[in-house]
Amino acid sequence: MPAEPRRSQAVLLAWAASIFALSAVSDLRVLSAATVAALLLFRRGALREARRVLVGVLPFALGLSAASWGWLALRGEAPPAAPFAALLLRALLIAFVTFSVLRRVDLLRAAAPFPTLSRLLVLSLAQIHALRLLATESVLGLRSRLPRRPRTRDVVASSGAITAALLTLSARNARDVGDAMRSRGFG
Repeated sequence: MPAEPRRSQAVLLAWAASIFALSAVSDLRVLSAATVAALLLFRRGALREARRVLVGVLPFALGLSAASWGWLALRGEAPPAAPFAALLLRALLIAFVTFSVLRRVDLLRAAAPFPTLSRLLVLSLAQIHALRLLATESVLGLRSRLPRRPRTRDVVASSGAITAALLTLSARNARDVGDAMRSRGFG
């Protein structure tokens, strides 16, 4: 059952305030307590959202933290690991809270009273959809042209053409969605 617009708006406002507050926290103990609180608050579906965070966010955040720590270590004295652990935990916590909130709200209904926000949301969702399609089609295209499974080197070698196609598709998609929204009276 979809959430009511006012409830979704209140949840989104609370989410924005909590993300703003969490982004200022750098103490590992406070972040750990906030993580436990988030797991308790969003216990329904917590395993699914934690899996999304571990697959989609952890490798990138861990790589950035490790690269930053390694760069500073190469330049001289190795820095303490605690600030980098706090940075990693904060990124994971923000992602978990965001995924949990997005599952509980109806973004389109919450943004309905705000025409500009509705347009921005529709354009963003359309672009995400177009980019997903392009990524899927480019991988399928590589698979069809190669006798073996595409490796990282193959993907990097074909990334120029894919990037050009991405930009072209994204511009065309934005124009089409903008035209459709204008024809429906959105501005």
